[in-house]
Amino acid sequence: MIKRGGILLAALVAVSPAFTGVATADAAPPTPQPRHSATAQLTPLATQNVATDAAVTCTVGQVRTDRTSSCASGGLRVDFYIEPEHQYEGSANFAWTSSVQLDARNRHRWTDKVTLRLLSTTVAAAELGVATVTETCGHCTSTGGTPQITTLGTTRSWDIVIDSPGSVTNTDAQAPHLNYEAAPYTPVSIDLGPKLNVRCDNTPRMSPAAAGGCVYPDYTPSYNISVTGPFDQVAWHIDWAQHNLKNHWGWKGHGPALTRTMKQALIRANRRTACPSSIPRPPGKSCDEYPFASTHQGASVNPDFSCHMVPAAQNRLEGRARQSWYNANRLLEDDKFWVNVTNVPTVRSDAAMPPLVQCP
Repeated sequence: MIKRGGILLAALVAVSPAFTGVATADAAPPTPQPRHSATAQLTPLATQNVATDAAVTCTVGQVRTDRTSSCASGGLRVDFYIEPEHQYEGSANFAWTSSVQLDARNRHRWTDKVTLRLLSTTVAAAELGVATVTETCGHCTSTGGTPQITTLGTTRSWDIVIDSPGSVTNTDAQAPHLNYEAAPYTPVSIDLGPKLNVRCDNTPRMSPAAAGGCVYPDYTPSYNISVTGPFDQVAWHIDWAQHNLKNHWGWKGHGPALTRTMKQALIRANRRTACPSSIPRPPGKSCDEYPFASTHQGASVNPDFSCHMVPAAQNRLEGRARQSWYNANRLLEDDKFWVNVTNVPTVRSDAAMPPLVQCP
């Protein structure tokens, strides 16, 4: 009886749904499939500012910037692993560039041209990896980052178009951002290069106010003025002041930078202090002050200033040219800038300078 009962019980277990869980629990678990992972690492880049009158070009291993342009070029290595052992399987090496052109006259349409090239790989999956480039930014939006396959030796390109919407002043740390996946490895996500601050604004009295514009605010531009140009005597006055004033205002490498002011009350006070109406003007000349009245180093707050009489037409022409330069570089309140006097003779002498009429 015991034997026949045991046989019956075994049969019930085999056919009864109530015992299905017991049978499954006793079965051998499925063999876990190995997971694959990937990590990305950029080669370090050095930052170099470019002179105002020089073009920004790409140099491998550098980030080069001016007030409205930048170009970064470097390397990227992606390492592949088998998990959970974290067993290294190989790597892929890429070269990339990011060339940004801000628009100082339109905050709603500027560009980041990005390239990515697979140079070498020891993992076959990397030869059919999929790369997508977008833009890392706070207030801005971007378009144009479609996915592309990265085959060996082929350069892929993206034209990212960026909009900084709204009308308030925004400063965002921005960089192109890469998402790369070579199945079955986990995707990698990384900014290409360091984030650079981009400032976009619609400041009144800054042309054009409607569309605004964007600049790299951390770059300090230089205002160039020539002693052989259309306002040569204004340039000679600045040259004299930079060499003779105690603080060498605005002379890069010798004194502090100037900082712009847009406060009309301060500008008027600076002019009244440096060039009061009580000072007689020779015929055809007007009073020119340095540091400029449109700076926080003007005469009303800084006794270390210079005042000379220059041709009135030159003085007006230089003022209009500098205002246009302020707008082109979107210099806002407290923005720094240098003043660079150009075409000065290598051998400086009083004979090389025109006679300057100093204010009494």
